[in-house]
Amino acid sequence: MNMIGNRFKTIRKILNKSQEQFAKELSVSKQAISNIENSKSLPSISLMSKLLIDYNININYLLSGIGETFVHRKDSDLNLKSSIMQEVEKFLEKRGIV
Repeated sequence: MNMIGNRFKTIRKILNKSQEQFAKELSVSKQAISNIENSKSLPSISLMSKLLIDYNININYLLSGIGETFVHRKDSDLNLKSSIMQEVEKFLEKRGIV
């Protein structure tokens, strides 16, 4: 879990966001961001979906460190939220995280 927190923090810093800014944009508390970065909690499925949709974050990278930090999608892909959520859930279940 520590590695997820480190990668989450790295992503936030790449995006040049403070914890407060990132929290506001993700509709969570600053404490939630801090808890993820300090490995006290994992990002929720809805938060990971928002990271993917709003920031093109590669969830596979966030959770496992595999692949590029960001995914490259076409604008038309933004309408795939439900299928994205399903893929995230499958990934988490496969790794025993959920």
